[in-house]
Amino acid sequence: MASEQQMKNPLLVGRAIRAQLEHEVPKDLPLERDFREDSDYTITDHVQELHKSLCTDPRTLELVTSLVSHLHAFGRETQLTHAEWTKAVKFLTRVGKESTEYKNEFVLLSDTLGFSALVDEINHPKPPGCTDGCEPGPFYTDDAPTVPSGSSLAKPGTTGEQMAFVGTVKNLKGEGLKDATVDVWQADGDGVYDIQYPGREEPNDRGKILVNPDGTFSYRGILPTAYPIPSDGPTGELLHALGRHPHRASHIHFTVKAPGYDDLTTALYPSHSPFLGTDPVFATKKSLICQLTEERDPARWAELGFKNDEVRNGRVWVWKYDFVLPTVEQVEELKRLRAQKSKA
Repeated sequence: MASEQQMKNPLLVGRAIRAQLEHEVPKDLPLERDFREDSDYTITDHVQELHKSLCTDPRTLELVTSLVSHLHAFGRETQLTHAEWTKAVKFLTRVGKESTEYKNEFVLLSDTLGFSALVDEINHPKPPGCTDGCEPGPFYTDDAPTVPSGSSLAKPGTTGEQMAFVGTVKNLKGEGLKDATVDVWQADGDGVYDIQYPGREEPNDRGKILVNPDGTFSYRGILPTAYPIPSDGPTGELLHALGRHPHRASHIHFTVKAPGYDDLTTALYPSHSPFLGTDPVFATKKSLICQLTEERDPARWAELGFKNDEVRNGRVWVWKYDFVLPTVEQVEELKRLRAQKSKA
């Protein structure tokens, strides 16, 4: 174990380390045992002991200890070769280098391996009867206008067929949540979000809806269509190697908030969409798949807020869903019980 004097001795330590020691002197430990695979003291034991001796933050130590344990176990279980590990390192290097402000390959990788969905379920457990959640995806923006129920979220000329969405926001007792807001964003009838169009000047196909006093709300918009996640990078190559595709089913994103209740971020899917069972980011759930109806009566179009000359192909799609939110206390209790079970 080196002393501070030894660490600063130019005969023993180069100038780069000596410069760093002006700001912080690390704690050094003696090497007391050799580690070897197939012995009673492996590299895993050595790494864990080192971290336990030096790390002062309990949560960081807990996370890294578990990560090292599972990572080393993966190497042993698969008998990972040098060539395979080198290939994996090159892959992860590309994931970092090819990430941009608008396409984060690490987020895509997490999504396509189901890890993002897992983290969401851990942080937002749902009591039975509550609406399932999912990750918000990469196309959310915070500039959507706040509008009353019944508004149109689609600008004139937006590609796609007309749709009327009718919903409620309730608690587990069936009570409407009068102070709820419903933040909506979606792709258009070409499977394209507004921010993907060059020269975007204002939000389209998105809005923050204020629910009615009884918890009901509605809006007029466009029926979204399916689209692919970015597949021109390493994550796309991994999907191809796994025999998977990058195509997401048609969907609408929602974030529903109400005072005293756990925030819900989710997405709903029309039952007629392809790719429901092979969603590349594992966000589809059977409880979130909805049966839409086609309204072909012009009198009903007017009741829904559409003018006849707005309607394309002689129909308006009607989409209905009831959102159910748990209280913050209900979610915290589920987290507490789950944490107890995981440590048992």
